[in-house]
Amino acid sequence: MRTKKILLVLTLIACLASPVFAAGASETKAAPAADGPVVISYYTWDDSSHKALIDTFNATHKDIQVKAQILPAADYETKLTTLLSGRADIDAFMEKRQVDMFGQYDNGYLEPLDSYIAATGKPNPAVEAFKSSSVINGDTVVIPWRGGAYYTYYNKKVFEKAGVPTPDYYVKRGEWTWKKFEEVAKAITAADPSLVGSTIYIWGGQGFFQAGQAGDSIVTPDGKIDNIDNVVKQLEMRKRLEDVGAMWSLVDMKVTKLHYSKQFYDGNVGMLLIGEWFPGQMVTGRNDGLLAYDFEDWGITRLPCDQSEYVTVGLPTGNCITSYSKKKQAAFEFINWMSGPEGAAIAASYGVLPAAPGEAAKAEIAKNLPKGNSLDYFLEEKGNNTANFSPYGTRVETEFAKLQEDFLLGNINIEQFKTNFTKLLNDIIKTTY
Repeated sequence: MRTKKILLVLTLIACLASPVFAAGASETKAAPAADGPVVISYYTWDDSSHKALIDTFNATHKDIQVKAQILPAADYETKLTTLLSGRADIDAFMEKRQVDMFGQYDNGYLEPLDSYIAATGKPNPAVEAFKSSSVINGDTVVIPWRGGAYYTYYNKKVFEKAGVPTPDYYVKRGEWTWKKFEEVAKAITAADPSLVGSTIYIWGGQGFFQAGQAGDSIVTPDGKIDNIDNVVKQLEMRKRLEDVGAMWSLVDMKVTKLHYSKQFYDGNVGMLLIGEWFPGQMVTGRNDGLLAYDFEDWGITRLPCDQSEYVTVGLPTGNCITSYSKKKQAAFEFINWMSGPEGAAIAASYGVLPAAPGEAAKAEIAKNLPKGNSLDYFLEEKGNNTANFSPYGTRVETEFAKLQEDFLLGNINIEQFKTNFTKLLNDIIKTTY
């Protein structure tokens, strides 16, 4: 199976092959060393699509080779921070928690990429698509390769067993609000207590869906506390759902280290709210025989939304180059390739939404989604907000996660949460430089 997959990827590359650097090629191409190709050290986490991208680049480029350094996904951010602070041998790396870029930029770890992009003779479509989350203080510091959007993933068999219409039914009627989401999750569990109506994962940023859709910043880039009412609203909803077993317990997930993909694979969860990368995990689940149901028995639709015009949340995933790398041009050629049509087609063949999907990528995505209207919702044009993309974001997310857990455990009430969260935000603003 793996050999066939790589052959498919190479075929896609052959079909899409075109000069990436149409202008200024002699200036932009990395010169191979006299004794062989330029080898760059690239850090990422364990993911099948990442490996396919690296393997295909190496198979199709003779002058540059990528030496992959794979870290466990669970503690990638912590380990990467330690490595960067020690100026480890890193030429380029994938950014997992996007708000970490602010600290990395302030500490001088990130290479500005504007001159490299300009030398190609054309704008980078992925950067242009996600400009607001690719630029810090006027410097482009990351090149996205994977898009950013959250969706409702649902198990058709669970809804059928519970006798409840699937979420797309409500989307079509303009009724897929957070109130309806809560109502549906409760109805599933009430119909059969062995079923869990919904799940939202343990990451702190998962608590900011409603705030992001409403356009709240939590802390503005210039250091002012924004509205936290929607953070409180979502947290109270989670508590109500957990209390009746209609949402998977956050604390239970942390203690047992139960991954959201495992929850959804096992077939007892009605809805999972997660990002654009999840179809790739469903493809992996199918290929590895991990699904407790047929691949066609799940679907994708919009995230619940209370706004008059639909908007989702999410940030793209991209790659950065270290400021101290001695192989910056070669590193740029790799990350620029990953964001382009060849990389997009490979990502799509693994069920991943590229940052700038072309027609070939869209055709590949269609092969890796269930039949029906899932493709339409996955690729539709939509607004995309984020509530916590600022220099304060990493600390805000970390401190929120602790307070959220205290509230869900019953250690503090909602008024205490609001007081403590506001105090913490003020402390973060005062001590972030």
